Amino acid sequence: MKKTPLLITSAMSMLLVISCASNPAESEAADSKNKTNSAPVVIEVIQESPEMLFLKALEGISITKVSSPKEVTKGKSFAAPFVFAAAKADGSPAEGLSLTVSYPASKAEGKINYEKAEAVTDAEGKISFEAAQTSFAAAAKVSVYPTPVTEDKELAEELKKYTAEADWKVKSDLASKGAVLFVWDYNEKDRPVNNSYNIQAEFRGRGITMVGNGPIGETSYIGKPKSLYKDTYDIIGGTAYGYLIYGTIKFEQPVTALEDGSGYYCILKAEIEAVTMKNGELVYSSSITHEETGKNWNDCVSKAKDKLSKLVVDDIIYGL
Repeated sequence: MKKTPLLITSAMSMLLVISCASNPAESEAADSKNKTNSAPVVIEVIQESPEMLFLKALEGISITKVSSPKEVTKGKSFAAPFVFAAAKADGSPAEGLSLTVSYPASKAEGKINYEKAEAVTDAEGKISFEAAQTSFAAAAKVSVYPTPVTEDKELAEELKKYTAEADWKVKSDLASKGAVLFVWDYNEKDRPVNNSYNIQAEFRGRGITMVGNGPIGETSYIGKPKSLYKDTYDIIGGTAYGYLIYGTIKFEQPVTALEDGSGYYCILKAEIEAVTMKNGELVYSSSITHEETGKNWNDCVSKAKDKLSKLVVDDIIYGL
């Protein structure tokens, strides 16, 4: 019993000695081969840009509009602030998040200029933005988004998915100041035929009654806004009405029959401008086109004029 383990141990020892000492050259060759085949390991460290890190931090964040004020008339202040909220993926408030508010700040030659303000969310994840007293009419938007770390254009595009908006609606003071009209309808032969009834009717249909045709009705004034203003001013002065609105409504092409014989097709284009009666300053300019179909010529043109007038008056009310 005692000899057996000794014999096994001895045999194993002999095998180990033989294995280690039998071929030292082969062992050295193997070591040399391993060293030769071992190439330097290059570890590439990818550094994430500030924009990438910023977007990662925003994952799960959502921005929403909580409330916004009702529309007002130019010259008045909004009755309430614009309120927005930021939340995390689990719905909890995102406190301490810097948000940028982009809002209409001024208007020049019909173009709205935007400015930005920054605010940090409170414990409820909310910010409140109070606009200054309005000084121009506009139908625009207030936008809120996480304050970007850089001005990178691609980052700005990515932030659109984290942006919330609210309506910014300021009506013109046209209703209280009034206006005189010099807007001419043209026929298919591109000739002026009469002052547009539809524009005046649309204003009055909305309760804006201090709008009517001006004292000048000669087609020779079409395309001569300075002469039109001067002579209108000489007749009514600069305080009886706030604005002089002038322009044309023309056919873009002759009315055509539809190929399937179901009716007619027409395109009308309104080109409208407005100046203040006080000093003749240009304060509004637009070009609006509308396409329409109707069962016959009269139906097509009548519908086109009605709908185009609605578009024009909408644009004037929020653009003058």
